[in-house]
Amino acid sequence: MSGNEEKITQFLFNQIGLLKLAYIGIIRTISIPTKKGLIKLKSAKDLEFLSEEDSRKKADIYLNDKGVSIKQTGSSFSYNRLQRANLIELFSELDLDNPVERLVKLDEQIQFFHDGKLDRRNRPWEDFFSEQDFKILMEHLMMKSSPNVGESVHQAEFVLEAPAFGISESNIKLFTFDEYFKRYKDKFKIAMRRQWVGQTSNSEHKRSLGLAKKQDNKKWVYTSISGKPRTGWNKKILANKRRTVYFLMIEKER
Repeated sequence: MSGNEEKITQFLFNQIGLLKLAYIGIIRTISIPTKKGLIKLKSAKDLEFLSEEDSRKKADIYLNDKGVSIKQTGSSFSYNRLQRANLIELFSELDLDNPVERLVKLDEQIQFFHDGKLDRRNRPWEDFFSEQDFKILMEHLMMKSSPNVGESVHQAEFVLEAPAFGISESNIKLFTFDEYFKRYKDKFKIAMRRQWVGQTSNSEHKRSLGLAKKQDNKKWVYTSISGKPRTGWNKKILANKRRTVYFLMIEKER
């Protein structure tokens, strides 16, 4: 989600029967997808269901029974934590050109990043994809499906964008995916990110361990340490057990 989904949904709830959005008209109903099904928003208390983590859902909310992905105006992540082990299957499933060649290029860039040979960790998507292929990939990941969990039961038909603060009728907008991609395609980047086995953050350490255990992620897992965790190292984990682990994000820059 965008990080400000609760504020946006609260604003929309207060505008039921009043606010008219493109494609769906005046907002009549708001529902929140959960593991137990859709919860119709009847009071502010129901907003607590937004905090339920579920990587299978692409629609953060439903407006008038239409699935909507919420994104924050400005810098935001369009997709989080894309791991190497999923890429060949994902590229092949989407019938993208030359899946192996694309992965080789990504491997090279990860190696350069690890070796400190890149001036920026965010790379132009044009270095790896044609516009048509990147658009197909983006729509799949943002609106339809995730590699580890498959096709979403709660797919998104639209993208709703609003700022983190000062949400108003004038700055909240609903896009089709085609409109959203056309508007921001020059802002999207392939973002290389790393975390570490042995870092203080237990959640990040465990996530790194999970990535490192998969054989097809091994080319993005290094025994040498590049960079360092902001919170430091867990002293209970021996230095020779530390690993640098890489993954990809798709980021929309400001």
